[in-house]
Amino acid sequence: MRRTRLSAALAALTLTAALAGTATAAAAPAGADPTAVPLCAKGYVCVEQGGGVITLVPEGGAHDFDPPVRIVSVVNSTIVGYCLTGSYNTGIAPGGVFEPTTGYTLNRLTPSPSGFCSTTDG
Repeated sequence: MRRTRLSAALAALTLTAALAGTATAAAAPAGADPTAVPLCAKGYVCVEQGGGVITLVPEGGAHDFDPPVRIVSVVNSTIVGYCLTGSYNTGIAPGGVFEPTTGYTLNRLTPSPSGFCSTTDG
């Protein structure tokens, strides 16, 4: 019974975050692997900013960050490739994770069904 309530609570939290478009990430439990891949609900691209703020972008959708945001990671839990326009332009494949090793500011996230992303603006 306890496990069922916990599962229901987690499902409700995930749904609430998805409907709101943003969520606050919970702190990792003690002893958690710090190199573990960030979690992201299937069918979304999750953009994690500093401070644990996560923006959920539904599959096929685009998102402008105005003002631009400094990111920690982007997780693509969709079947569509995405282009990131920011400090430099790059792409993220379906199921991929982008974790910049240096500061990265994101301006725009756009779907790329062809898998092609421009490396220049315009």
